[in-house]
Amino acid sequence: MAVRALVVGGTNGIGYAMACRIASEAKSSVIISGRTKPQSIPHPNIEFRPLDASSMQQIKQYANAFKQSAQQQQLDLLIMTQGIMTMAGRTETPEGIDRKMAVHYYGKQLLIRELLPALKDDAKVVIVFDGKYGNPDKLNWDDLDLKRNFSLGNAANHCMIMNDAMIQWWAAQQRQQGIHHTRHFVHAYPGGVKTGILRDLPWYLRAPAWALGSLIAVSPETCANNLLNGVSKSAAEGNDHGRFWSNIDNKGRLIGNKAIWTEEQMQRIAEHTWKLVDGR
Repeated sequence: MAVRALVVGGTNGIGYAMACRIASEAKSSVIISGRTKPQSIPHPNIEFRPLDASSMQQIKQYANAFKQSAQQQQLDLLIMTQGIMTMAGRTETPEGIDRKMAVHYYGKQLLIRELLPALKDDAKVVIVFDGKYGNPDKLNWDDLDLKRNFSLGNAANHCMIMNDAMIQWWAAQQRQQGIHHTRHFVHAYPGGVKTGILRDLPWYLRAPAWALGSLIAVSPETCANNLLNGVSKSAAEGNDHGRFWSNIDNKGRLIGNKAIWTEEQMQRIAEHTWKLVDGR
């Protein structure tokens, strides 16, 4: 089946493998976006569009241009795999957001919001970060963007948990608005994958990280195959039961023990998110 996809973070690693897997299917077309164009684009139906996914302003400009150019070709898949591996402390973008949190959470949610009009009624939206291990009990409700309580662990957990909450929020919005859409929102856990992201680690951590990765990590191609199959299966099963969000693991299996967020909790996280990304 012909698929039109946008893969943000698709210039390397998991995103690149997912983009190539989709592009290998007849009549499909894929747009990949990231900071730097890949040296090799193996399929003629892959197009590159640059994007700094840590900048909320750039995301808005990118999305506006995308919607203007894609009015007749809406998306079947919006996939966001952008990530950053760093041991640095809080490092703010010019917009006052920690760069790691901007890439792993705020930019992903802004892309969904801004590109929603460009999605087909039955499109699938996929966040690849960590839909498995977040701890809701450790969410700091009074400091969601961690201006005062930043640590690497807190930042990772907040991004995991807020992405979890927001896929449920998007599904709830779809239902509450009475729109006859069956868009499905997925937060995926990729597990250990042999990607170039380890190059961003301090030099003294690269060797042990590579050694551990060689034992437990899979190739980006294997990960891409597992996640894409899991997205299709979880969306079909969820839609059959009126559930338009899913968390999946690195094998593409549904994670069934996720916390269910209340309407008040989801709305509080959404309002915080929009206030921050819009600079209000």
